Amino acid sequence: MRTIPPKPIAQFTILTTAEAAASIALSGIVAKAVASDIYRGVLHVILAILLFYVLSIAVFRLLQRFWPLTPGEIEPGSAAEHRAFLYTLHYLLIFNTLIFSRTLPVPLMRLVLQGLGARFGRNAYSSGIVMDAQFVTVGDDSIIGNSAMLIPHVIEGDRLAFHPVRIGHRVTIGARAVIMADVTIGDDATVAIQAVVRKGTRIEAGEVWAGAPAKCIRRPQSGHPE
Repeated sequence: MRTIPPKPIAQFTILTTAEAAASIALSGIVAKAVASDIYRGVLHVILAILLFYVLSIAVFRLLQRFWPLTPGEIEPGSAAEHRAFLYTLHYLLIFNTLIFSRTLPVPLMRLVLQGLGARFGRNAYSSGIVMDAQFVTVGDDSIIGNSAMLIPHVIEGDRLAFHPVRIGHRVTIGARAVIMADVTIGDDATVAIQAVVRKGTRIEAGEVWAGAPAKCIRRPQSGHPE
């Protein structure tokens, strides 16, 4: 794992300080306007927290828009590495508190992940943990089961990379399954409970995969186990 240098840390600190200050100021104005003295302090705190997350997500999307982190290997000392560190700090210190806490209702978590850049189709939801959301695409009518993990990044020693995870339509990802980077899952496929799908795997439409590491146990043509 690489050490994050001072420059992205300083940039992250400046951004989050500005977001926090704006959140506190705006929430104070709103609380003063709509709440009585008894409830003003409580409303101020709640609004400040909500606004901080909203502003943090908005700034993160602006970074993606104007300073994007593209898929691929991240070379040491490169501009891409600097962007990766800045993105990582946002996740480690802000967004993971939402993603890993699992306190948000599933429909609301979908909105948060979409705010972070994930692409969810119609009637697609996640009750698992989606990391690096900007590299994740989920098709229509697909479900990511309880405590399943989607991990588009690769951290192996000094290696750092980001590769997309693409999930098709009507796909079921079982509870506690792990989907690693650079995985594509075709329409109508199923990944069983606690399966571990290795990096670079291609799951074809209609297949059923299970195990750790995951292997195809049923193909749509055969209709019976391999």
